[in-house]
Amino acid sequence: MNRRTDLWLMLIVAALVILGLVMVYSASAMVAGDRGDPTGFLKRQLVAVAVGGVGLLVTAFTPLATIRRWRVAAYVACLLALVLVFVPGLQHKANGAARWIGFGSLNIQPSEFTKVVVLVMLADYLDRWRGFIGDWKVVLRSLLIPLPALLLILPEPDFGTATILAGLCGVMLFIAGIRISHVMVVAGGALALGVPIMLAEQYRLARLTSFRDPWSVADAEGYHTIQSWVAMHSGGLWGQGLGNSVAKLYFLPEPWTDYIGSVIAEELGLVTIAGVMLLFCLLLWRGLSIAARARDPFGMFLAATLTAMITLNAFFNLAVIMGMVPPKGLVLPFISYGASAMIANLWAVGLLLGISAEAQSGSVPVVPAEGWPMRHELEAHEPDPRASGPALGGA
Repeated sequence: MNRRTDLWLMLIVAALVILGLVMVYSASAMVAGDRGDPTGFLKRQLVAVAVGGVGLLVTAFTPLATIRRWRVAAYVACLLALVLVFVPGLQHKANGAARWIGFGSLNIQPSEFTKVVVLVMLADYLDRWRGFIGDWKVVLRSLLIPLPALLLILPEPDFGTATILAGLCGVMLFIAGIRISHVMVVAGGALALGVPIMLAEQYRLARLTSFRDPWSVADAEGYHTIQSWVAMHSGGLWGQGLGNSVAKLYFLPEPWTDYIGSVIAEELGLVTIAGVMLLFCLLLWRGLSIAARARDPFGMFLAATLTAMITLNAFFNLAVIMGMVPPKGLVLPFISYGASAMIANLWAVGLLLGISAEAQSGSVPVVPAEGWPMRHELEAHEPDPRASGPALGGA
């Protein structure tokens, strides 16, 4: 197979990763130096980039038919990993949450990979039943795909990731052509379940109230937002210079993670933050272009939703540091420190490259596995899916 590379997408991601490596070192060198090695965080991030890069290349050169064939195994592995998060001795806790599996100095966050795998599963299901997406029973069965993952992610607790995963599944269903009436029912059900869960914990409610007026809780929930504003203001148009951030030294805890955008703004200025936004806009353009050229609905559904996963995460992170939305612990893709997020996002880019390559090479679209209805059969015979249908996950 002649597989071509989407050079634009590769260049955009490479630029973001390189900027991220520079800023992780700048934001963490002083703290890491106090621990014995100024390059400690940078080295770990380089390892994550290397592992993610290998995953990107392997995925980009793997036929989509093979990825679809192994989707159930990957899904089961992710669910097992989410279960292991709760096993004493394996779980790693931070800030009151157990979201990681710890292996010595290595901590893996399974939910980051689960998001990608669930989207692959859902895209495969919607492609196979694309002739019946208007049937509410088909829609209900599609909701069963993310449900086990959501039930395991919520108790970690990680309400934010669960909300993001549910939202991404909703985006894919909308792209697939779900009826507006079904959209309203699903959205209403999600709100009916999500709002009480969100309000059940005091800290979540405090985040909402602090968002409206961070100065009223300047020493608590509003602290990060205020310090981020100060950092961005002091950076001005061109910044204080690389390495010259004051906020990272005294005011922003762990500035190499969620609030690394504030350090970029202080050291490199508004111009660079605008450049970062432009890069994510270009990534959005490339991702949606790949989705539009995809050879089959599976590729289109998956490419569009993976693009939404990365770019919406980025713009939400930047909106948080600017105080435009309530704070949530989301990384800035390809830039913030974090091995699991880096590897998962690079893996998602590998999937985008694979979808693009097969579209450009003129590959034959994936034929549904034996036991599943094919599209021309659906259109010709229009069987009733309520009479007989495949079990969740495929044959």
